[in-house]
Amino acid sequence: MTDGRVALVAGGTRGIGRAISERLVADGWHVLATYRTDDATADEFAARHDRLSVRRADIASTSDCSQAVAQAVAVFGSLDHLVCNAAISRDSRLVETSDADWDAVLDTNLSGVFRMIRAALPSISASANGRVVTVSSVAATMGNSGQAAYAASKAGLLGLTRTLAREVADQGVTVNIVMPGPTAETGMTADADAAFVAAISRKIPLRRLGRPEEVAHAVRFLLDDLAAFTTGSVITVDGGLSM
Repeated sequence: MTDGRVALVAGGTRGIGRAISERLVADGWHVLATYRTDDATADEFAARHDRLSVRRADIASTSDCSQAVAQAVAVFGSLDHLVCNAAISRDSRLVETSDADWDAVLDTNLSGVFRMIRAALPSISASANGRVVTVSSVAATMGNSGQAAYAASKAGLLGLTRTLAREVADQGVTVNIVMPGPTAETGMTADADAAFVAAISRKIPLRRLGRPEEVAHAVRFLLDDLAAFTTGSVITVDGGLSM
């Protein structure tokens, strides 16, 4: 039974986050999707789904995180699941990375996830189906030239996720992490030309980019009742790139 569940998807109106939100709504759940910019896209998304609300929120802000959680509870009555997908990237080689860019990426991708989890955990712990899923990247384990800050932030999520999984296991809350590889319609691939996509695809054993809905399916599994014995785990969705 999934009807009536409530999920907060941070970074939930575009790319992978949008696919996650759409999958959960399609399964009969209520979703609050947060976003940092692009009001028009968020409003258009919300208008298409009765069980979806959107809120502009920067997860680098403690108050924004608290207010997003409060809105989910106020609108839907509870909060069962948190999916932390929001992230930014400021790509440059390490020696050319400024303190400001490094701090911005870590403050959103790692510290922001910490803030959102901290805000949501009291409500999630009160749920009979409490789940937290963080969205990392294969860059966390493989590295990626020109993405030192991004890779470091995504690697930090592994330690955060597994530590939290141990801390809240006695409350029946599971905490897991999904690591996507290059995915179509997201980040650096959204506006890429065919030659760039082909070059990336040749590095992937399955010879193609992933699709947002394939990552969403992995997240959906981790939120399912039958995933109640899965915690502190990593699901990699990368076509074999990191094996």
